[in-house]
Amino acid sequence: MNKPAITALITVQENNTSVNSSLLDSHVKDFGGKPMFQLMIDKLLAVKNINKIVITTDSEKVKKIYGTNNKISIIGFPTSALSGEYSTERILEEMPTSDRFTAHAIAKTDGEHFMQTQCINPLLSVQTIENAIEQYYNYVLNEEYQQFDSLMSLGRIEKRLYDNSNYPKPITLRNDPHFVIFEDTIFNIFKRTSFSQNKNRKQGKNPMFFEVPEIENMAVDSPASFKLAKLAYDNQNLFG
Repeated sequence: MNKPAITALITVQENNTSVNSSLLDSHVKDFGGKPMFQLMIDKLLAVKNINKIVITTDSEKVKKIYGTNNKISIIGFPTSALSGEYSTERILEEMPTSDRFTAHAIAKTDGEHFMQTQCINPLLSVQTIENAIEQYYNYVLNEEYQQFDSLMSLGRIEKRLYDNSNYPKPITLRNDPHFVIFEDTIFNIFKRTSFSQNKNRKQGKNPMFFEVPEIENMAVDSPASFKLAKLAYDNQNLFG
């Protein structure tokens, strides 16, 4: 089947003010000898089916490192980004993985197939990205599976679940499977046409799910998670 090239979209903020972040410089913080954004962008450059990367940024460091790379386009933030009153809705709109940022980047480039990702998952591997793109080709673009209009990454948490709906009566163990699956925002892969048809939403009406390995799902969004991710990164041989 035809395997079209993918354009990767990523946002790098010099002062990262995402809603859950205590590390205001998490995007540019040194990690393993490089700024964290460089770890992610270099991985995207190594993915065989990604032919272009669009970086939305306010960082001079990004422009200095990648400004002359012919596979990379660097654009500024959408108008009024990170300004005004910070209601919950406004903060979500201005997060680096928001559909607003995605729409802004798509409008600045051509192409039909996109992968939107973030730069705070330093353990995400090139192989996992390539596997996700291959799944996008095999299911979303395969005419045999026309129900799928996009692909989204997921994480799994396995816990024992209890039913407390009748509290304070005794809490009972639920019969459901003892795990939950959640959207982790690490990446979405989608078509420009479906993004437009879904009112500028990259998560389609019926996305194909792709589970990211637990260790690669670690996100640096707090001082504690930075330390944990650094320990895991320095000991990757233990998680083969």
